[in-house]
Amino acid sequence: MTKPDSLASLGLMLLSLTLIRMMGNEATAGIANTSLVSEEDASRKGVCAPFSRRETPYVLHEMKPQAVVGYVVENFLDNCGLYLIFDPRNTNSQPVNIIQSLGLPLMVVALDWSPEEGLFLSNATRLIPFRTCSAYIIIAEDPDGIRSLILSAPFKEVFHYLGRYVFVMGSTAGSPGVILDNEVMAWRPHALVIKAVEKDQVVTDVSRVNYYELWSHSLFRQDISEKVYLVERWDLGGAQRKANLFPDKLNDFHRNELTAVTFEHPPSIVEVPHKGDSRSGGHHYDGIDIRLLRLVSEALNFRLKITNPSDGGKWGSPNEDGSWSGLTGDLTQRKAHMGVANIFIHTNYLQVWILTLLFLFLGTPMLYAVSRMASYCLRDEFPWGTNLYQITFYGMGIFFGQGVPQEPRGDVTRSYFIMWVWYSVLITVVYRSSLTAFLTIPLEQPPINTLEQLASSKLPAWGSTGITFKKLLQASPDPMVRSLADRYYPVSGTKEGIDLTAQRKYAMMENRQFLEYTIATNFTNQYGEETLHVMEECFLPFQIGMALPKKAPYKPNFDNVITKIVEAGLVRKWLRDIIATSQRRGGGIETEDRDGSALTLNNLQGAWLLLGSGILISLVMFIMENIVRPSKQ
Repeated sequence: MTKPDSLASLGLMLLSLTLIRMMGNEATAGIANTSLVSEEDASRKGVCAPFSRRETPYVLHEMKPQAVVGYVVENFLDNCGLYLIFDPRNTNSQPVNIIQSLGLPLMVVALDWSPEEGLFLSNATRLIPFRTCSAYIIIAEDPDGIRSLILSAPFKEVFHYLGRYVFVMGSTAGSPGVILDNEVMAWRPHALVIKAVEKDQVVTDVSRVNYYELWSHSLFRQDISEKVYLVERWDLGGAQRKANLFPDKLNDFHRNELTAVTFEHPPSIVEVPHKGDSRSGGHHYDGIDIRLLRLVSEALNFRLKITNPSDGGKWGSPNEDGSWSGLTGDLTQRKAHMGVANIFIHTNYLQVWILTLLFLFLGTPMLYAVSRMASYCLRDEFPWGTNLYQITFYGMGIFFGQGVPQEPRGDVTRSYFIMWVWYSVLITVVYRSSLTAFLTIPLEQPPINTLEQLASSKLPAWGSTGITFKKLLQASPDPMVRSLADRYYPVSGTKEGIDLTAQRKYAMMENRQFLEYTIATNFTNQYGEETLHVMEECFLPFQIGMALPKKAPYKPNFDNVITKIVEAGLVRKWLRDIIATSQRRGGGIETEDRDGSALTLNNLQGAWLLLGSGILISLVMFIMENIVRPSKQ
């Protein structure tokens, strides 16, 4: 290699590293067994390379593909990371022209081709998604080649399912439906086909193009026959319709039908017999998850169809061939659009305690730090506030009901101290109320409420159906939780576990809502007295979620609606309503709301937010006074 060639290669390598750093290390294309080359070489060889910003902008009203692509990128993909992917068999200069016209950092990937497989992405190539969004500009003259790429396994795994796809066709030989109307793109909502059109003949020369058509597609629309539609037209006057090329297509399903797979598991899913039809076995579903689904269907405007797992199972388990049975199998095979049945989302409960301890142990040192800064920088704090032992006495003494003989004088320290007092009062009031209730209410027999009490009890065993919970107990970082796995005994069903628990021979591990529902409907007498008890401390805290097929494009829309429903407090209300309805249906007596339990740590989030707000306000006041207020001599 000559010296100029070495310098050129070194310069291009440094430019590549700079571009990757500019993109926050978010996008790297797999370049196994390849080297960084020039733009002209990249258009002829199957390689991946980053290219830099160019000063040659595209001409807005020009009848060339780079003008159309430039319009799409500038107006609809400005916040996305760009990948340019092209067919190495291209004999024209389209890829190079588009690279030069965009003037943006982007990653360039050359596809592979074979007569048997058509166009495909090499297994060694990795397209890491960007944080904001990933845009893929795919250039190929052969629509059938693009279709083979879409249907290939690497495309399904490597390309992000919520990415923006822009397919640039080099001729009018194929219909956009060849690219957009297939089982893969039917689950990818953001796609666009740019097609060159010349009247009455195939376009072979870009200079002879009359206009360009931009096509998109509809998702989950059984009510229309043509799912591929014309969304925009480009000619010398630019974009004619000024349409939104990447709208949110899944915020309205236009009353089309979506399928939810489930089975009875109260109170999440409850089978309710039809009135006057109890003998024939007719029923409909109710429950927390069903009501949630109905609200989601109303918000997103789709019709809900509820089915049972196709193989008659429940949640499902892995088969020998790698597939799944039950509800999970139906979702992985996309026989249903969603699944609900008290599905667990495992979280670490130690995070709650870490947050509490941070506030308790860091609050007083932070008060000392605030007073010291106010004293040295603003000169408006008396010596008491800069003394560590007094600060400790005032900060921690509030928790023990001790009065404060001297209050802070500085504005910054006062603001922080007021927030700290409010937080302390909330903590102490809750603790004293719980302690008073415990000392004044006589208990016939102390119930088991903690893991330590359960482990030291004389119960011979505990557990649930299957060994899933046992594996989770064994994998827990808490040694107390791991010790529970030694006496874990699986039962054949929830009925067996509940019956053994009623005989004082077992402790049934299940979802709290399920246990509360079972006790309220089957183990509560007419006076509201319960014969079974739900332990207060959870051995493995879970959240309940909705299962969706992998890479379901409507997940963000569902997340938005479900978050609003949970924040509105409807889940707990539904649980109380379902329990009361089941008691009336079973002949029990509906009792009034007896929820007089003491506040827990989850109820104290307001206090934490209040304290955090005080800290933030104090910091802002300190900075403002230090900037605006003249220093005292």
